[in-house]
Amino acid sequence: MGGGSSQSVARWLAVAVLGALVACSGGSGGDQGAAPRSTATPTSAPPPTIDLSRPIPGGSLHGTPRPPLENTGTDYVAIFNSLTANFRWLTENPNSALISEIYVPGTNNHDYWVPAFQELESKGWRAADDRYQVVSVDVVEARSDLVSLRVVDSMDSEHIVDASGSEVGSGRPREPRVKNWTVLITPNAEGRWRFADWSRLGGEVPA
Repeated sequence: MGGGSSQSVARWLAVAVLGALVACSGGSGGDQGAAPRSTATPTSAPPPTIDLSRPIPGGSLHGTPRPPLENTGTDYVAIFNSLTANFRWLTENPNSALISEIYVPGTNNHDYWVPAFQELESKGWRAADDRYQVVSVDVVEARSDLVSLRVVDSMDSEHIVDASGSEVGSGRPREPRVKNWTVLITPNAEGRWRFADWSRLGGEVPA
């Protein structure tokens, strides 16, 4: 996926997919806390959420429930956050069939991520990127068919782990840790917004 969460993760996936891990080559692992009381029902619990405003410990999303995909309406910042949270979750719980729910099919980002995630699935690998965080999201332009966003995100380091949670190769720092992006989202016929493009802006943001 091209973007803060996307382009950053793209580097380690490219390493994995191309088989260059020999050369190039966290957090709690899906702890759900105390067991619910016996009187509780599945519908009584709040839906799972991922707080992108705080750094996400690497590996902490694996095995957790997928967050709801809330990508309709006109709250474009909330839509961006929901799409990004779903992608972050997907990197630690790879399922290539879900990429088209987050990215517009036929775009460069979509067509890159589908085979990349298929490769992760076939190897039993997943990401465990450390301390990803959305710093800011601002709407630049909003039309009924296309919305442009200015995004700043950060992440400390990129990692791939195997099914046992052991690191494959070695992780590497994200350089620079804080990045600027222009992100485009567009709706489908049902009014569900998806990522159409992530483009890196030239200016860097001080870490």
